[in-house]
Amino acid sequence: MRLFRLFLLGLLANLFMQELHAQDFYPSQRTWDKTRIQNQKFSWKYLANQNFEVYYFGKNEPLARTTLQILDADFQRITNLLSYTPYQKTRIFVYPSGNELAQSNSGISYASAQEAEDENRAKFRIEIAYQNQYQAYKQNLLKQLSQVYLHDILYGGSIKDALQNSLLLSVPEWFTAGLSAYLATGETAQMNQYMYQVVVANKVRKPVLARGIEAEFIGQSIWSYIAKTYGANQIGNIVNLTRIIRNEQSSISSTLRKPIAKFLKEWFEFYVSEAKQYDVNVQDVAKKSLLSFDMTKGEQLRDAQLSPDGKWFVYLLDDSGRFRVVLKSLTGNVTKEVFRTGLKDPLRKETSVVPLVQWAANQDLYIVSNQDGKSFLHVFQWTKQALKVSSKRNLGEVRFLDFELNTNAQRMLVRSFKQGQVDVGIYDVRRNRLTPITQDANQETEAHWWGNDGDLVYVTDRISDSTYLKEKGMLALKHWRAEDPANSKELFVHKGVIRNVRPLSDSLIYFINENATGNELVSYHAKDQKLYQTIVKSGDWSAFRWIGDQLLVQNRSILADQIQLYDTKSLASIPSYLWYPMLPDTSSAVQQPLVNEENKRVTDVRKSRIERQQALRLRKDSNRLMGPLDYQNSFVLNGSEGNFKIDPIRGLGYSMDVKMKDLLENHLFKVGGYVSANIKNVDLWGEYNYLANKIDWTLRVDRKILDQETEAFSQKIRYNRVELKAVYPINLLSKLSVSGMFTNNRAFDQYNLSTPEDVSSYVGGRLAYTFDNTVHVAENLQTGFRFLTGIEFQKSLKQTSFTRITLDARKYLKISNSLFLATRVSASQSVGNAATQTLLGGMDNWLFIDREARNKENPLGTNGIAQRDVFMSDFATSLRGFKMNKLSGNSHLLLNIELRVPLKSLLGASYTKSQFLNTFQMVGFFDTGTAWTGATPFTRSNGFNTNIYGGNTNPFKATVTDFRNPFLFGYGLGARANVVGYFIKLDYAYGIENDEIKSPITYLTLGHDF
Repeated sequence: MRLFRLFLLGLLANLFMQELHAQDFYPSQRTWDKTRIQNQKFSWKYLANQNFEVYYFGKNEPLARTTLQILDADFQRITNLLSYTPYQKTRIFVYPSGNELAQSNSGISYASAQEAEDENRAKFRIEIAYQNQYQAYKQNLLKQLSQVYLHDILYGGSIKDALQNSLLLSVPEWFTAGLSAYLATGETAQMNQYMYQVVVANKVRKPVLARGIEAEFIGQSIWSYIAKTYGANQIGNIVNLTRIIRNEQSSISSTLRKPIAKFLKEWFEFYVSEAKQYDVNVQDVAKKSLLSFDMTKGEQLRDAQLSPDGKWFVYLLDDSGRFRVVLKSLTGNVTKEVFRTGLKDPLRKETSVVPLVQWAANQDLYIVSNQDGKSFLHVFQWTKQALKVSSKRNLGEVRFLDFELNTNAQRMLVRSFKQGQVDVGIYDVRRNRLTPITQDANQETEAHWWGNDGDLVYVTDRISDSTYLKEKGMLALKHWRAEDPANSKELFVHKGVIRNVRPLSDSLIYFINENATGNELVSYHAKDQKLYQTIVKSGDWSAFRWIGDQLLVQNRSILADQIQLYDTKSLASIPSYLWYPMLPDTSSAVQQPLVNEENKRVTDVRKSRIERQQALRLRKDSNRLMGPLDYQNSFVLNGSEGNFKIDPIRGLGYSMDVKMKDLLENHLFKVGGYVSANIKNVDLWGEYNYLANKIDWTLRVDRKILDQETEAFSQKIRYNRVELKAVYPINLLSKLSVSGMFTNNRAFDQYNLSTPEDVSSYVGGRLAYTFDNTVHVAENLQTGFRFLTGIEFQKSLKQTSFTRITLDARKYLKISNSLFLATRVSASQSVGNAATQTLLGGMDNWLFIDREARNKENPLGTNGIAQRDVFMSDFATSLRGFKMNKLSGNSHLLLNIELRVPLKSLLGASYTKSQFLNTFQMVGFFDTGTAWTGATPFTRSNGFNTNIYGGNTNPFKATVTDFRNPFLFGYGLGARANVVGYFIKLDYAYGIENDEIKSPITYLTLGHDF
């Protein structure tokens, strides 16, 4: 009955947890803590208004003000589209580059990046780094803001609503990812071009089956179609109805009054018509495809550069932060990697700084990379038909966003990011000196040499014409002359996005204009100061390089980034027409869809409600800008976790822990406890982590109680430990930890108080090295390698001591999408006159744990009463096919091999809201291991096969060796799945002992595999 009550209590507690995890209190479920390296000490300040708080450090106030301007400019538009008003401020932490963001401790207390993202959204928090382009920064910022607001609409509100929606509401990826993209950028060329290509090829995937960038494009197109056809006000209606009825398809059907199948058919036909219209207005030309890269997996194409002689090109590949520069011949099959930098970290892609690549006129290759906040210039020269590094120069702490060499490669035209703003300048390579050209808060998005006299052209949002000063989204192409540096000439002004500017001569400049339907190739002719559009099919072009009579183009075909080579002669045959920049007074207004009277009434009601809500907020908090203000540490509850725990010594119980942190997660507090099913065994622990500097510090206090009774004896063991640990990160993959500790074990008889207490106190330390480059694939699935080795020394106050060496190595290999191989080797050895033992057998968190009754002395005892130092023992699992404590000894060796098959990969691309089906896995396994004291099992005479009979009072004594196999083997099958927040494993295993197959054992356990 007591167990049933405890189970019911735990189940009720589960309803108040968004997600629960089995605690990692066994070595096979060890927590592999994350590490961040702090190379700088940040002094934070913030700017605030009624809707946002923007945090920055150092001299990055201009970046904070720019961020605040972006948010304020689009706040009203986004909230109106969502029919939503936030009731708390959003906190945005801005970083000048990915290097600084990589030093942030944000999310370090969570098990995965997804958990950290969900927590940030729930707490109205955004972390963002400035990348190379202002437009990309703006889009990323608005996309993250939209995700925060969407999360609040769908999952926020009262505690009751949040709990219900987190359990009952699950929407497909296209719904949230596509809407976030649409709210941030509206209709884009990339989205439209993707849709044109897939509808023409008839390769449109069902929206619910789409993932990643495909889900974003499809979802963005659906929301764009709804806004165009039914009115933008329907977006908010659909989203809010989805929260109520918890089904996105029914919400669309009910709001638009159209069956979902018919709606999707009309959406498809709409883009078929749009694609045909687009193809009528452009002409395609012959081209040669050089390379293609899948956008959904593997390395991603970031840049491509054609050599001055047109015989070679280099391309830059990005594998989640690990970059490679590869050289390829256009005349042969030569392909060679010439440069590599960065670390692969799929969980924090924004923390990487992309290398910059440029050819010099003499065929040398120049690469600018960033390491630990410093820029380095690498020069590669030709040696025997190969590019070799000739020099590496430290360019200091200036961050270069892009660069371009002049004819003699003595000067670089650069865009640099310093003190929170972007400026154009000329960097003297010989003197290591940067001469600024622009020094203002405006955004310069590109800069290029023009002509042979040291002139240049650059794109900026600084507009000279006072008519357009208050207009948003205006860009100007300006001509800076070396002979008159104070006066830049404005070539033209355009309301839109122009990029990829390519001066071909003193009088001709090509560039790309981003149009909603597709990118346009436009040329500027200096002689008559006119612009012409070449109607080549360039809608999917992302970049191009023009060298002589060759044109190297980066474009996208459905979900592949391609590098293609065009012949400029065939391009010249394409007609060109006059192109006019879009200006506010000449731009055509976007045609608004017709709405009926009922929709108009709904719109008016919604508008009135929003105005009332905003008026209430304005009374509480005015719209004035406050700051800069100093950042104040404020601690918030980071959540609590409760779960069942099957202690290998004390059995079934329930544990709970509570976490607190500051906004920057430099200070983490954790407290927790455990109570067994009989209410007699209790754990209490507390932990403080200080993570603000490069060396992380942890102070932890533990107290454990073991209460045991037999018919003749009752014993209580109290275990207390205080530990101080310092962690030094060598890099993001490896770290060294040193800890000192004091441990006290106390055992006493509860029946006979006159029996003296058995007390031992240890003073010791531990040194450990950890390496971890694993990549999370899905729950209980990963790839990569993990390694942990350590040495621990404990000295008792009674002049006894022991030294323990441990090793844990794990390799995860993805064989195919449906096969994952996981292997683990675990070993330990303890020496000394107080050497501790390791208990081998069974599984972690075994719900119906069964321990082996043994005659030989072991930490769990031979008569049901454990030894005093039992809490200092180790457990070696999993060894399936045997009971817990099958073997024990001062040393152990264990090998685990698992073949994991996720069910979802076998079913193919299908969408299901069932967490059980999404996480279900089948497993085949093989375990083998042994534990011993004294001679190793590899010697002829060891503790397994050698027994001594007689002796003492017996005058006869004999040593018998039976040559038994010291290794135990286990094999079998299993299944895993996430059920109501618990990852549950079911295994059926046979054990082999001394070449004899034992009866099978069934294991029902909690928690992930190793």
